[in-house]
Amino acid sequence: MGNCTSAVLEGTVIGAERGVNRAAPPLEGPSWRKALRTAADRDARSDLIDAVALRASGGDAAALDDLLWAIDELHLARPAIRRLVVQDADAEEVEQDVLVAVAETIAAFRGEARFTTWLHQVARFKAVAHLRRRRDTVTLDEDPGDAARISSIIATRTALDNAIRDLPEGYREALVLRDIEQCPYTEVAERLGLNLNTAKSRVARGRALTAARLRAER
Repeated sequence: MGNCTSAVLEGTVIGAERGVNRAAPPLEGPSWRKALRTAADRDARSDLIDAVALRASGGDAAALDDLLWAIDELHLARPAIRRLVVQDADAEEVEQDVLVAVAETIAAFRGEARFTTWLHQVARFKAVAHLRRRRDTVTLDEDPGDAARISSIIATRTALDNAIRDLPEGYREALVLRDIEQCPYTEVAERLGLNLNTAKSRVARGRALTAARLRAER
C-alpha cells in the first residue's frame, strides 16, 4: 500500500483513537438555502427543513433566520392558509402572523412529525383567528394579530434597542423604516433599493425575529 494511503488510514485511526469528531458542520445561511432550492425531491427538502427547525427549536438564532426565510420565500404555510382564506391581502396578512407565531413558539417543535405538519397546524390556527377578527365587531380589547402586535410594540420602542440591535442589517433597516418611521412599503422599497415584495418580506421576517428576541427577554 502506498505511503499516501497509509498516511490517510493512519490519520483516520489516530483521529478515532483521540475521539476527534470529524462530522461535517450543519449547513446554514447561503449554503443551506442553496441546498434547499436544489433538493432532489420533496423528502430531501423536508429533511433539510426538519433539521434546521430542530436547531432553531434549541435556540440557534441563525437556524431560526434560515427557517423563517424558507417559510416566507417558499410560502410553506400558504397551502394551509388558502384552504380557509380566499382574499390575497388577507392571506398575506395571515402569512405574516404565522412567521411571528413560529418565531415565538418554535421551542415547542420536537421533531416528532415533519416540520411542515407542525407549521400547517399553526397556519390553520392563525387563519381561523384572522377570520374571527374579520367576522366579529372590532373592539379595543380584540387581538389585532401577531404581526400587528409586534409592529405596535416596535413603534412604541418597548424593549426596542435590545430586540433589534442584533438583527441582520437588511431586516433592521426595513423594520425601522416601516414600523418606527411609519414609511409606506413603497417608500421602504425605494429607500433600500428593493422591489416591493422583497421589502415586505424583510419587514415580515424582521418582525418575526424581533418577536423571538422579545420572548427570550421575558
